[in-house]
Amino acid sequence: MKLKLKQQSEEKNYEGKLLNSKSPFAINEAFRTLRTNMFYTSKGEKCPVYGITSCFANSGKSLIISNTAITFAQLNKKVLLIDCDLRNSVIHKIFGVDKGFGISELLAGSGNAVDRALRKTQYENLSIITSGGTPPNPTELLASDRMEKLINILKDHFDIIFIDLPPIGLVTDAAVLNEIVTGFAVVVRSGFDDKRDLKAVLGVMEQMDLKIIGFILNDVNVKVAGKYGKYGRYGRYGRYGRYGKYQKYGKYQKYGKYPTSYNNNYYN
Repeated sequence: MKLKLKQQSEEKNYEGKLLNSKSPFAINEAFRTLRTNMFYTSKGEKCPVYGITSCFANSGKSLIISNTAITFAQLNKKVLLIDCDLRNSVIHKIFGVDKGFGISELLAGSGNAVDRALRKTQYENLSIITSGGTPPNPTELLASDRMEKLINILKDHFDIIFIDLPPIGLVTDAAVLNEIVTGFAVVVRSGFDDKRDLKAVLGVMEQMDLKIIGFILNDVNVKVAGKYGKYGRYGRYGRYGRYGKYQKYGKYQKYGKYPTSYNNNYYN
């Protein structure tokens, strides 16, 4: 099956894109809603592990998962965000740090240096592990026994772990983590990922028997009016708890346990 490739965008400027006290109400509300709905997918695990992927590049998945991690940290949860998009990593750019010693080095044989890889961020309770150097064999590294052992070690020290993964429509790195993660969330960019793209990607994920727990609809543009002024009820960030136009995907509707909408106007 051939999937249409999307062009990579120009270098992004991530300054000011993370949640803070000045972020608009609608953006904060979108991420709080996403956070609340994700609680219901944890299956009672002490430390759930979520993999975040997308159909193609430029969906905004890395910024979405970064801001989602921030909202969990705001609840005094010990949160870890790992950049496993080893071919096109951006988490270090989003948080303004260098790649340094990261997940690639840990998986390549330096597993006893976890403390060296952990980076504190400007957000209390939120740590990250960058991608590290770009390896020649990213899929093999993620599929190694070291990855499973590393995640099990980290689960003893954190309340929730997020893993930023490459687009599933381009490479299959996400698939090798199916036994490690609680489930996968798929970011869909409105007006960018068309129905055939999404249906093809979901078909691939279904064939791989991946644990899909929901979709995050990004870059929604909704005409609004209402008591919240220009934001309407939830503003141009969409109405939560619905697929919007993605309801028409029929059998894939069963995966949507926490569809939510968010408009960030910048993509990774």
